Amino acid sequence: MERDTRLDGLRRQFLLLTLPIAAVAGFSEWLLLRRNGEPAPPLLLVAAIASLALALLLWRRRRSLRFVEAAVATGVAAALFVLLYNALFAPEDVAAGRFARLAPWGSVSLAAVLLPLGSHRATWAASGIYTGLLVIGAAYLVRTGQSGVRPALLEPLIQFYLSNAVLLCLLYSWAEMRKQYDRTRHLARSMADLAHTDPLLGIPNRRQMQAYIQREIREAEEGMEPATMIMFDVDRFKQVNDTYGHETGDLVLRAVTAAVRQTLRSTDRVGRWGGDEFIVLVHVSELSQAYQLAQRLGDAVHQKLSDRFLQVTISLGVAPYHPGDTVASWVRRADQALLGAKESGRNRVVVGS
Repeated sequence: MERDTRLDGLRRQFLLLTLPIAAVAGFSEWLLLRRNGEPAPPLLLVAAIASLALALLLWRRRRSLRFVEAAVATGVAAALFVLLYNALFAPEDVAAGRFARLAPWGSVSLAAVLLPLGSHRATWAASGIYTGLLVIGAAYLVRTGQSGVRPALLEPLIQFYLSNAVLLCLLYSWAEMRKQYDRTRHLARSMADLAHTDPLLGIPNRRQMQAYIQREIREAEEGMEPATMIMFDVDRFKQVNDTYGHETGDLVLRAVTAAVRQTLRSTDRVGRWGGDEFIVLVHVSELSQAYQLAQRLGDAVHQKLSDRFLQVTISLGVAPYHPGDTVASWVRRADQALLGAKESGRNRVVVGS
């Protein structure tokens, strides 16, 4: 499925905001510990510098969003492991107190990094981290034996493992909701495409072309360059269907559509108006240029189909925009020009008034 660029932008802004805050918090904690005469872990200073460096890399776009997210998640997970290991195995109570104070923030940071991802990969990563934390706890219990957990650590440890278990549940639920949301959005876009696209030819249908024509009228009324409408249909298409069958008729319409799309510019629009009738909207500076383009369309169709369907040609009517036109009046003038091409012998272009 396509990536949600808006969500990527929000995640990038979130990291650009929180990483400097985390760096300031790390530096402040390190300085306070030194000021109070407590041992200041060098890893705290390293983590602060790394947060600032990652923010700078993301801001300068030297590293991708995915790289920075992975680095932050790895760093937070490593900090949790170090905090827990020191709290359980270090002899002094300072590490236990630091764990009780900082571990909840580590869990919150990990959730903040992993939750926006909303993928099962994030859930698996969090599960692996939680399993590692459980292994450290189990190793501590094996080592202490009957003496058990130190009283000062009992409540913080319970809260630590419970909060991370809740994090796992949130990640799994969020991943499922994102998956369902992506499916629903994909289905909605598919339904929207079906509602505005001709299923046989893959080009805009009548409803979509009406919207395009209305937009052209609105822009012309606002002073922008008006479009010119070209309406065409396949000459003697009923005879093709009656002679060769409807499947062959569908092949003819697909071939005509392909030839027209290859001839038009990327700024031009072509859609199926109904049956074998098509409408093209083009922007040209002179009406004569629209006439020449219509002639090229007719030539392209004949050359494309002449090897398989000798009698297949198209007739075209050109109608410029007139101030005050509605969709109905503009299409009616293009249709009258097309009728003039039919009455003049088909396989030609007529410019209407």
